[in-house]
Amino acid sequence: MAFRINAYIEEEVQRRLQDLHRAIGHASNTSADMMKDNEKLHNGTIQRKLKYERMVSRSLGANPDDLKDPIKISIPRYVLCGQGKDEHFEFEVKITVLDETWTVFRRYSRFREMHKTLKLKYAELAALEFPPKKLFGNRDERVIAERRSHLEKYLRDFFSVMLQSATSPLHINKVGLTLSKHTICEFSPFFKKGVFDYSSHGTG
Repeated sequence: MAFRINAYIEEEVQRRLQDLHRAIGHASNTSADMMKDNEKLHNGTIQRKLKYERMVSRSLGANPDDLKDPIKISIPRYVLCGQGKDEHFEFEVKITVLDETWTVFRRYSRFREMHKTLKLKYAELAALEFPPKKLFGNRDERVIAERRSHLEKYLRDFFSVMLQSATSPLHINKVGLTLSKHTICEFSPFFKKGVFDYSSHGTG
């Protein structure tokens, strides 16, 4: 009798041990599955993060080459505006900052105002050659064509100086990849669309 009881107890202990092993095995499988799921999730997050960072980098133009020449500026043409005494030429100023491009139209007097105002703030600009005001020939096509060329050179030199000047808010080490249309327009209203709104072009 005692032998049978002992055998029964032994059997019961073995059965419970097996149940326990199965439970532990199942738990470890579950935790292994959970770890795999977490890993997948983590990898997915990392992939998404990398994708997002690449996207943001692209939108910021985060290419070292962009920072060598972050601002491109040109005056592709000029147009005759106004009538009678108010007849005057306006120059189309095309600005590209990293991946943003916009255009404003400005008459010569606006260029001169900007130069006079900003050279008081930034002494380095005083050294730039600004095309002089002419008393005669202001409406002569040849004079205007020459002025267009001089103003374009002036603007290129202007940005070259401002990007390198330690006192300038456009200094490349300060703004780097945050340089944008907004930064330029905040720096001077001259570059802001809709300002000096006289002509049919909307930005006289």
